[in-house]
Amino acid sequence: MDTEKRKFPRQRVSLSTNILETKTGNVLGECILTDISKNGFAFESETTFSVGQKFNLELIILNRTIHLSGKVVRICDGIFYPMYGVEIIDSESKNLDFFRKYIDYSLN
Repeated sequence: MDTEKRKFPRQRVSLSTNILETKTGNVLGECILTDISKNGFAFESETTFSVGQKFNLELIILNRTIHLSGKVVRICDGIFYPMYGVEIIDSESKNLDFFRKYIDYSLN
């Protein structure tokens, strides 16, 4: 039996969004978020990323724009493309408190 070792529970999702370069905001590629938690998320993308690479993405949750900044911490096989595990960078994200409250609500 596989034991969950994550500190924060994950919520399965299927959200499509763009991945943005941190300094310019230019689109690096598209992704499909596969799960989210209060401190991270996972996505699949045909765009290649490396461990340690930082990027931004934008989500609309309950008519509110959320800007998440993340850093790739792991790479594994996804269903269609590589899957990237991402740690949220608190200091560079916007509306993070709202995002975390939404995740808490969704998991209960």
